[in-house]
Amino acid sequence: MAATKPDYKRFGFIPQRQQGLLLMRLRNQAGDMTADGLRNLADLAEKYGNGQVHLTLRQGIEIPGVKEELFEQALQAVTDAGLSPAVCGLRVRPVVTCPGNATCPYGLINTKTLAKTLDEQFVGRDLPAKTKFAVSGCANSCTKPQSHDVGFRGALEPLVKQSSCISCGACVRRCPAKAMKLENKALVIDYEKCLSCGVCTRLCPKKALAAGKTGYHIFVGGKGGRYSNDGALLAKFIPEDKLATYLDAILQTYKELAAPGQRLSAVLAKEGIGLIKSKVEEKLN
Repeated sequence: MAATKPDYKRFGFIPQRQQGLLLMRLRNQAGDMTADGLRNLADLAEKYGNGQVHLTLRQGIEIPGVKEELFEQALQAVTDAGLSPAVCGLRVRPVVTCPGNATCPYGLINTKTLAKTLDEQFVGRDLPAKTKFAVSGCANSCTKPQSHDVGFRGALEPLVKQSSCISCGACVRRCPAKAMKLENKALVIDYEKCLSCGVCTRLCPKKALAAGKTGYHIFVGGKGGRYSNDGALLAKFIPEDKLATYLDAILQTYKELAAPGQRLSAVLAKEGIGLIKSKVEEKLN
């Protein structure tokens, strides 16, 4: 009787099309690696793989050509090198994250702290189907949060201090959403159109636009692949210290409503955002 093979995907290993060989996937936090980590990665590729390293679209790392019989040894070597194995299969996958306000001129929020929380508290959690998270620091949505099972997009609500406004119109001209206008020399914001991108607060010469609510907009039910769709907006301006609790309620709701193998996008299509939102809010109250 043939021996039962390990659950390779739980540890980030994927059988290649070449029999007897595995892709070894590793993850990082917020797409960052140290120089030492990169050197250790190169050593792993040369010792256990075919000497190549592939960077995935979602900031992951793959080392191809690992022999199946070296699975346990290679997995231990990843940990010994201070690196983290990825996870695959029916569970929360590694998080894709933009640099946020650490370096990006448009970043509204520190995405790296949220990425760390998601990685430590949620990655690897078993769910009805594979579940992907994305974190973006602003409305540019470089990581495509609307196209993930759960997406987080940094947002800032602009507030007008009319006494400081000189009606120069700079913000009106530069607003990407055309959500601003001057009426009788007073600045008016259409918050239904506003992207909460923060552009206006940066360019106002008199600092008449200040940051109001700041946090994350949360999208659920997005999906790429053969049959793609954008997710629905579930909540706005959720502060970072509330996100783990909020996400836990989302995942509990997903487990309650999904059939085995069913993505969150299918649950959204079947049940609608209204039911999902009400169940999430029940769990939060």
